[in-house]
Amino acid sequence: MTITARPRSPWESMDLGFALARTWLGRLWLCWWLAAAPVALLSLPVLHQRPDLWLLLLWWCKPAFEAVTLFWLSRAVFGEQPGLGATARSLPRALPPRLWPQLLWRRIGMGRSFSMPVTLLEAPRGTARRQRLQVLGTGAAGWLTLVCVHLEAILWLSGVLLLVFLVPAGLPAPDLQAALTETGSAAYWAANLLVVLAMSVVAPFYVAAGFALYLGRRTELEAWDLELAFRRRHATPRGPRARAIAAAMLLSALLLLPGTGAAAAMTPAEAKARIEAVLAQPDFGGTREERVWVYVGADSDASADDDDASTLPVWLIQALATGVKWALVITAGGALMVLARYLLREFGGPRRRRRRPSSTQPREPVARTALPAEPLPADVPGAAQARLAAGDVRGALGLLYREQVARLRAGGLELADSATESECLRAARAGAQAQALTRLERIVALWQAVAYGHQPVDPGSVAALAQASDSAPADGGHG
Repeated sequence: MTITARPRSPWESMDLGFALARTWLGRLWLCWWLAAAPVALLSLPVLHQRPDLWLLLLWWCKPAFEAVTLFWLSRAVFGEQPGLGATARSLPRALPPRLWPQLLWRRIGMGRSFSMPVTLLEAPRGTARRQRLQVLGTGAAGWLTLVCVHLEAILWLSGVLLLVFLVPAGLPAPDLQAALTETGSAAYWAANLLVVLAMSVVAPFYVAAGFALYLGRRTELEAWDLELAFRRRHATPRGPRARAIAAAMLLSALLLLPGTGAAAAMTPAEAKARIEAVLAQPDFGGTREERVWVYVGADSDASADDDDASTLPVWLIQALATGVKWALVITAGGALMVLARYLLREFGGPRRRRRRPSSTQPREPVARTALPAEPLPADVPGAAQARLAAGDVRGALGLLYREQVARLRAGGLELADSATESECLRAARAGAQAQALTRLERIVALWQAVAYGHQPVDPGSVAALAQASDSAPADGGHG
């Protein structure tokens, strides 16, 4: 093996996997693309108008891409590093024997990085696979998946922001909203390509860490480190000198150990009986688990008289911890009740129903346009020109807008006093002629920009609207 086989904790095993991925990152990355590129290119002509489905297909086929990466890594760890061509020729053997379960109900498993080495290298099926995973299983594989998903998201978002914010001034920058929502835009395609690139970069680390977890568990349960040590010892060259040393050691053992000769002449049944007698002793075959409190602080030689603040008793610490725990639980429950009450009130609760006005009570009109209540002057265009001359653009637009509302009402349209600008436009589109509707839309747009947006408006545009209003017929052209 190219790594040292020894018992490791799950977190140390994942760290070993990340180190392997850093060492062979280029080759592992090419192995991932060796399987992903054909799928991406063959599906592109079919899904070129739906980049979201194209990305979903590549994401869903990740177990097949990772299987090729694992195939190369499993051989590199044991001293064999096949080239890219040999790996391409081994694609049928690299994929799992039964790929479709990996792409169906096992696709969303959190422990896929750990279960794939078992499926690919040992190839158990059915109950044997479940029992094998139950023996080898570790909860660290789920945390590995969660961390790698966040790494992919960070890399993707970093790439999108790099494209959006680091474009020099004066050049057209990609639209961030289009990159996230507009499926037919070039920015959305660029964001999807960045997602695939992030998946390809994180995949070697994900596969290597899962394979290292698998090796760590097999070393812990099956003593792979001892097996490999025995194999290395067995593979040591044995010449005449080595045989002479071994014979001398055997002769010394026969001379020094008094019971060796009797043991050599012992029958298999007697040897089995003696072995069983030895194993029946209390020192063999029993396990016991003990939990003790261990003080991990620095040792102190100070006497109790010098220490004014004595250590709190254990029962008091437990009582305080229990009180804090229940206080947090009660606080969280109260917060949930307040949140539920707020949601109930905002989305159709009793309080909202009580606020609904009764049908028998008269509804008070609400002025939403903030227009003055005085009557319109006889010459509205002249009054608007006068206010423009005085610098009151808002007042001039208010007169023109109220004049248009009056013309709509005179033409037979029923408009409430509380009607908004949008409601007036909808009513005008139902019956007004094109010329009158265009003038009304321009007046409403300028009025909203001044009244609500507090934006500067060109007085010349308002003056042109006043002149057009002076030349319009008195009934507003209503049909």
